[in-house]
Amino acid sequence: MKSSIKHIAVLLALALALMVFLPTAQAAINVDEGLIDLAFQKLYSLDDKTKSDAISLLRDYFRTEQGLDTLKQDLPGILKLVIGDNYEEKLQEEGISLSQIKSDIDELKNWSRDDRMALLDMIEKGDKDGVKDLLQKYEDAGTGGTSTGGSAAGSAASGETQSQQPVFPEVKANFSDIQQHWAKQYIQAMAEKGILTGKAEGVFAPEDKVTRAEFVTMLVRLLKIEAPSDASSFSFPDVTEKDWFYAPVRAAYAAGLAKGKQSGFDPKGLITREEMVSFVVRAASMKNKSAFVDSTEIENLLQRFKDSTAISAWARTDVAVALKLGLVSGIKADEFAPKGTATRAQAATVIYNLYKLLYE
Repeated sequence: MKSSIKHIAVLLALALALMVFLPTAQAAINVDEGLIDLAFQKLYSLDDKTKSDAISLLRDYFRTEQGLDTLKQDLPGILKLVIGDNYEEKLQEEGISLSQIKSDIDELKNWSRDDRMALLDMIEKGDKDGVKDLLQKYEDAGTGGTSTGGSAAGSAASGETQSQQPVFPEVKANFSDIQQHWAKQYIQAMAEKGILTGKAEGVFAPEDKVTRAEFVTMLVRLLKIEAPSDASSFSFPDVTEKDWFYAPVRAAYAAGLAKGKQSGFDPKGLITREEMVSFVVRAASMKNKSAFVDSTEIENLLQRFKDSTAISAWARTDVAVALKLGLVSGIKADEFAPKGTATRAQAATVIYNLYKLLYE
């Protein structure tokens, strides 16, 4: 069986699980053990929630080609944290190089998305034989598989580069209720590109709250994501074809940008500031604009806020990354208000910051 695919399929599963959820663990990977057996042994020593959350993170990386590119970008920090500062030496002892693993990530782009997701399902269920069979399928096929996006080289040659600005429409925007507002320049700039719209003619309502559907729609417009023609894998009981937000939510879900909740997508639910941050960091990652933060840096970035302990455990890394990238700030110098519901002005500012990061 081709060893390179084993490296990326299981070594990274282990690395990501430990990197994100066990940052203080005394984890030095013994790389001379069998990689598949080692990964399953370590991964399943975690509790069920941690294991599930780790697999969920992998799904974010594996869902799209952009996610795999982000994984390449994050790889050195991941391996340094999990294996140690001498990770390159440890890998070399096994005949593995950093560039080889990055190449293997590109190879995964030639897998169908369904098979990448199936691989993670098998890892989550502990199905070692299934993992081996799936890897063998691509080995037998010359790793060609059913491609959803072509080779990395082909994508780079024909697709849009991450820093290239897409074409946005020129829209006249004149809102009478933002003239004296602190967020006027951000609202105006994004409205003139068609990314933000008013709530009525000449009215933006900057202090109104933002729903999850509204914020996802802003991101979809910014990222220029199109809904796929096949909607068979999309099923939220609270998002139907008659809803105005059906297309953008479906587009965001297909791209790996949006996730649901236990009862559905909750499109009309007011988005909290920490939820908004999670969305925007995921959007930045899709365009290869992310940042690595370890547990020490997370605490250093968050300690400025007197309410930092109120930031949910699942959101702490995202908030730290967003702060590091300059995407968000607190509502005050020493207050983040993670559970507060975001206003349209706050959302406009985050969208503006993301636009600057991605395209300028």
